[in-house]
Amino acid sequence: MQDTTQSIIRKYQRQSRSPFEGDDSTILLLANATVKANEVELDYQRYIYLHRDAVGRWLGISISKSLEDSLDDGGGKYRQGAEALLLLLSYNKEISNFLRLFSDEIESIFGIDAETWMIACKARWRKILK
Repeated sequence: MQDTTQSIIRKYQRQSRSPFEGDDSTILLLANATVKANEVELDYQRYIYLHRDAVGRWLGISISKSLEDSLDDGGGKYRQGAEALLLLLSYNKEISNFLRLFSDEIESIFGIDAETWMIACKARWRKILK
């Protein structure tokens, strides 16, 4: 399903407040979503954003306060490297289910549908973390 009003891709209109140097845009990887009448309504109480620079390189992720509190690992709101990959792996199934709602957008960014992209990500992230 592709929602016609929501987008998971956001280019900043002003300077980002994240600590990532060159932070230019985000991709929403996880949020609470409700499908009503073929439209997706998002609730941002629990989210994961992927932060990217101007040419699309991954800089790190940010997570909601509620997710940070539930993890209770002291890792903070912003995460990079192995710490970010471990978190993404632990939420892989939820992220996959969420991104299926926006598969067309994922394909427009990465050239493959959301489900295939997440399968590849999971394999790659595990390999990197070995």
